[in-house]
Amino acid sequence: MKDFRNKTAVVTGAASGIGNAIANSLAREGARIVLADVEQNALDEAVAVLRAQGSEAIGVRTDVTSFESVQALERAAIAAYGNVHILVSNAGVGAHEDIPVWELPLNDWRWCMAVNVWGIIHGIKAFVPGMIAHGEEGHVVH
Repeated sequence: MKDFRNKTAVVTGAASGIGNAIANSLAREGARIVLADVEQNALDEAVAVLRAQGSEAIGVRTDVTSFESVQALERAAIAAYGNVHILVSNAGVGAHEDIPVWELPLNDWRWCMAVNVWGIIHGIKAFVPGMIAHGEEGHVVH
């Protein structure tokens, strides 16, 4: 995909960091952006910045560890902009950096797996069938 104008891009983990940079880059290229993040306040701020720059953007609070939440994201993206062409499954977390990994509580490992692995699986299951069905060019990044 070389032309992003009038394409719809969904970016998870889009309220900050790499996800936000990807969303901004796609917006500069003319894509309509659906920002998804679990942090509502940061999400609202990120959407406001894109809109202030003249980009089409919406924010959808999304917990990628929940398939139902990712399905709701897909429905919201289609309701706002029609076909989704780009899915960037960027949401990711890391465990505590101040302790050795062998000392991490098992719940930290479960949380990392839920976001970093199941978040991608949920995105693929929720978005790819529709992207294939609409028959237009598309791309998935994870």
